[in-house]
Amino acid sequence: MNQHITSTVVTGSAAQVQSDIAEQLGIEILPLKIYVNGNEYLDGIDLSPNDLYQKMRSDKLDVKTAAPSVGQYYECFKNILEQGERDILCITLSSKLSSDYLSAENAADMAQEEFQSAKVIVFDSFAAAAPQGYLAIEAAHRLHRGESMDSVVSYLNSARQKTGFLAALDTLSYLSQGGRIGKAAFLVGDAFQLKPILTLKDGIVAPASIVRTEDRVFSRITSIVKQKTEGCQKLKLSLMHADALERAKRLQTMLLELYPSIEIPMLEFTPVMGAHAGPGLVGVGYYYE
Repeated sequence: MNQHITSTVVTGSAAQVQSDIAEQLGIEILPLKIYVNGNEYLDGIDLSPNDLYQKMRSDKLDVKTAAPSVGQYYECFKNILEQGERDILCITLSSKLSSDYLSAENAADMAQEEFQSAKVIVFDSFAAAAPQGYLAIEAAHRLHRGESMDSVVSYLNSARQKTGFLAALDTLSYLSQGGRIGKAAFLVGDAFQLKPILTLKDGIVAPASIVRTEDRVFSRITSIVKQKTEGCQKLKLSLMHADALERAKRLQTMLLELYPSIEIPMLEFTPVMGAHAGPGLVGVGYYYE
């Protein structure tokens, strides 16, 4: 590893970067916040995924999430910059999903005023979960290899167009409880046993498809991944689940049949990512070149 690294990558806990990879590459992970019945927790620190999902299955909870504040970002940036001659590249959750980007931008302006010789760049991933994590990890690798900050940002502008995310909900009930879909939509979906597949389009959650059986959910996701990545030379896949390991394994098996030479890690959604859709959620993130 290059011992003269002068740039640090910062990203949020929503990016699902595994702790060992973050430590190896020196990626700073800033936890998002989650509120359960008015009590504040730090994502993945004060509240484990299993604890949240078990509570959601047994009780009707009031669950909300929030980005780190400007002050939290500023303290993070300040702690890094006080270590010496360092620049910062902060890769945030999609600005269309969260105030994460705005908080980081305001904090970056404050940090630049105090540390005028340093460069603090905030990059909007237009993504969440594994795709956001792919960008953070690849940026850290490139900075470690000695690429300039401008070169890495140029790469990220291109790479974020080549990431994707698909999520299969087990039920619409948690979205209904949180007010994210109307009661009528929930009743229709529940009556017809509809299984919506969601994606991220231009940084916004959007429907990708709606099917009526579990098997069709996974075959449709596999088909979309194949269609989106057809002819690529490099492909990364990650599976994520919210207390739905068996569902995720079924999708993993289907993807491995299609891509037998690719390692597909299995991750558990952090509480802040699984809070809105609830337990049973299964997602796949992909990145291709």
